[in-house]
Amino acid sequence: MTAQRIHRGALVVAILTALTNAVLAAVGILAPGTAFVLWLAVELPLFALVVTVTVVRIRALRRSGASWNAVLDELAGPAAGLIRAELRAYRSLWLFARRRRDGLRDGMVAIGYTRGTMGMPIAFLIACVVETVAIHLLVPWPWLRTTLLVVSVYGFVPLLGILASRVVHPHLLDDARFVVRSGHQVVATLPVGTVEKALIHRRFQHTSPIVEDDVLYLPGSDGTNVDVLLREPIEVKLPYLLERRRTTTQVGRVALQVDDPEDLRAAFAALRSETGITSTG
Repeated sequence: MTAQRIHRGALVVAILTALTNAVLAAVGILAPGTAFVLWLAVELPLFALVVTVTVVRIRALRRSGASWNAVLDELAGPAAGLIRAELRAYRSLWLFARRRRDGLRDGMVAIGYTRGTMGMPIAFLIACVVETVAIHLLVPWPWLRTTLLVVSVYGFVPLLGILASRVVHPHLLDDARFVVRSGHQVVATLPVGTVEKALIHRRFQHTSPIVEDDVLYLPGSDGTNVDVLLREPIEVKLPYLLERRRTTTQVGRVALQVDDPEDLRAAFAALRSETGITSTG
């Protein structure tokens, strides 16, 4: 606990010192030369202290057997979930740029679910770009324009990553299982033998993930378009931004929004033919 307090205290002091120095230099109270001297004499040693304490704590936690997730939880506290989300956004952008799909291997079928769902996020992204350009043209102070530009770009990258996440994390189907995902989160893993059949069925009543009447709804912006009927209940874990807020339950049917429900139904039919699994419906 003492190490944690020292670490967080040093980090807070370092950040506040850097911000104070930057603001004073920006408004002209400190000359650029003076601000640079303060950076060398005060801020640089403080950040070096923070880095040293961070490395020492990481090594101590790893020696005690803590996983990397546990290390992040210990170091970042409540902010750990947001840090993970941001790192996953960067990873999704990297996969998208390389035209890769997470977890997709030979023999697997990728089932996309982004068609018709990107309109609103893309419109929001365009609005943010327009707002950034307007601020850059209207704000008269160069230092503030530059600051706002950096903050805006920093905000765009994770947003693009969230959009890319839905593309690079499709549902996955092979001869053993059907993995249902929402972005990077696995919502359910359905053994192929538990799948009775897939029916094309358009539903409009739900537009966000929910379990209702023994049915998992994993919709797009205009509902779901395919129902997967199960021979026996399976466990599902509802998606949520923060992992610790996700809830687990059992369902007997899964209603999904996919790009092409006919392709999904045909894929299940082909698997039943190959494996000898018969449908009772």
